[in-house]
Amino acid sequence: MADDLGLTDVDAYMMELKAKLYTKSSALIKASKYTHEQIAHQMGTSRSRISRIANHGENNVSIELLIKLIATLEGKQAIKFAA
Repeated sequence: MADDLGLTDVDAYMMELKAKLYTKSSALIKASKYTHEQIAHQMGTSRSRISRIANHGENNVSIELLIKLIATLEGKQAIKFAA
């Protein structure tokens, strides 16, 4: 697909990474014991934005916001990198 879109390897990697972060964020929101309102308050964003992310309806979300969301719901060591 990346070739069809004319993406570089780096762009394809970033697209894949963002998709994985989005999927993880959505799953964490749905599994959370917190309400969308409580999560939004912790994140400094709106309840409706959290709801849209949970339902894969948010098109304009940054990687930084997704990482912040994961860290908020799983703890700051939620994302680990392999050497």
